[in-house]
Amino acid sequence: MKNDFIKILNAIIKPISSCLLIAVLLFGSIKWAQFNEMLIIRDVNIEGVNYFDDTMLTEYKNSIENQNIFFSNLGSYKRDIQSLDHIKDSKISRTFPNRVRIEIYEREPLAIINANDLIILDSEGICLPVEYCEIPLPILSNFKNNQELYEKGKKTKSSNVLKSIDIIKYSKDNFYALYDNISEFVFNEDSEYEIILKNGRTKILLGDKNIFTKIDYLNAFADVLPDEKTLESYRYIDLRYKRQIVVDEI
Repeated sequence: MKNDFIKILNAIIKPISSCLLIAVLLFGSIKWAQFNEMLIIRDVNIEGVNYFDDTMLTEYKNSIENQNIFFSNLGSYKRDIQSLDHIKDSKISRTFPNRVRIEIYEREPLAIINANDLIILDSEGICLPVEYCEIPLPILSNFKNNQELYEKGKKTKSSNVLKSIDIIKYSKDNFYALYDNISEFVFNEDSEYEIILKNGRTKILLGDKNIFTKIDYLNAFADVLPDEKTLESYRYIDLRYKRQIVVDEI
């Protein structure tokens, strides 16, 4: 009698247990699917784009989206992004459950030179492509334009260009109004440096020595000009003489 009862009980429990197990597995599967869906990357935020078009970065953004935040190989994307010539460094971080932040540090474009192809030079003299940068930059004129001096992604091999970049960088950092008004930065036939302003008429003669000090003198000169005058009021501003500024008004 007892054995018959156990058999009947087992016959009832086994189907119920199976149904409960199936229900638990189904419920777990649904919850796992919901959890996985929650971990799908929906938002990729790119920060630090100041000088260059973000077209190439957008391609990486689109590739990262819709991946699982746990399984996305962000390290690989970081290496690819840093391989771009105009990117100096980058950071990629996860914000759970479904966000990724890409922070980039661009190279700072300072000037442009025509070396068969147009080349942008950054603040360290690194040669960069022009395709993704549309901001106006001073033009380096009358420098050697041999293509081998300007390998993209590498520092220029021209010592005169590197010195010019240092001067332009100093101008940008210490006398921005001048930097913003430079049309051309010229290395003339006498191996001296000149600046042509955007009005196309004003030439600033810097010579070849103590250029940073001369930029400071020019800044001080601009500060004491009457309200109705600017640097563009002069045909030339000659800084080649010690502690003198020689000018010719337009």
